[in-house]
Amino acid sequence: MKFFKILLIGIILVILLPGITWSYEENDVLKTAFLSSGARLESFDVVDWSVINREFMSFEDMEKNKDRIIKLFGGKTQNFKSTKESDEMYRIINTEGWLDADTFLGVILQSVVLPEEYEREPQTYLVVTATSRDMEKLKELQAKVRDAITSSGGQSRITTCITGTFDGKLNEVEQDKILEKFAQDLKIENPEQMRDEHTVSLLGFSTQLSDSITIMGHSYNVNIAIRYNSEDDRTYIWIGTPVISVEY
Repeated sequence: MKFFKILLIGIILVILLPGITWSYEENDVLKTAFLSSGARLESFDVVDWSVINREFMSFEDMEKNKDRIIKLFGGKTQNFKSTKESDEMYRIINTEGWLDADTFLGVILQSVVLPEEYEREPQTYLVVTATSRDMEKLKELQAKVRDAITSSGGQSRITTCITGTFDGKLNEVEQDKILEKFAQDLKIENPEQMRDEHTVSLLGFSTQLSDSITIMGHSYNVNIAIRYNSEDDRTYIWIGTPVISVEY
């Protein structure tokens, strides 16, 4: 129920903020910039979501779509676990499992009847997440995640986030050098850097990346964050386009 409320709030915000738009095109720029940074790859996440129809779908139809998506990725349905939740206003199927030893797939289908004050018909949302530790699969998974959304009737809003680590704690000078290198490699225009007690982050627009978010007339398509974790004595870096899509 908590997840339902969070996802619904996010969906309503997107509905009410027409200034946000997305586009997507496959490329190797993000991968190349990451590999040249010297960071050790932990994993990468490819996430996409969309409204796929204007119906209050039955669990039977949701199951069929979920199984079709698993097969699209080359997975076997028996290797995936699903949970269901429902009441008179929503139905959710949350499915997850491993495609292989390095690659995890999550599929969430959520069909809702929106409150009357929004004056909108029922809607079904699809969220697809692919996570892997094999960088060679990045382009393939981007393509399949996008295909899962578009073949279901949705519009792709894909985000990609690469997570890496450096040994030990990097000081501010070392962190700034890493951000400067990414800014140069990705040709980031007007980078906005922010720093607090624990994290330094950068947000900007790269001429090398085509996917973007436009907010209040400004376009952004790259988001980088660096944070030290004392528990394992490693400094983590997240590089996301158009934004970081994982919790850090």
